[in-house]
Amino acid sequence: MNVFSNLMTDTLSIANNLSNAGVDWEQAEAIAKSIAAAVEQQGDLATKDFVHGELSSLETRLVYWIVGTGLVIVGVFVAAGVLP
Repeated sequence: MNVFSNLMTDTLSIANNLSNAGVDWEQAEAIAKSIAAAVEQQGDLATKDFVHGELSSLETRLVYWIVGTGLVIVGVFVAAGVLP
């Protein structure tokens, strides 16, 4: 479960709390909207596990590509008679 999923994004309550703390209402409203937008966008963040998985997948594909390219080069040399 994501930490941000429990975060309250009621912009009116946030703005009221900021206003009660002495922040100008327009600024409090803008801050509350910014907080709500940031919480909504948190789903687009990559976790460490996701990045690790993607890098592992990329590493595997890269090794296959390098080995495959090497085999093609050896095949070309064999076909050309350069290698016995």
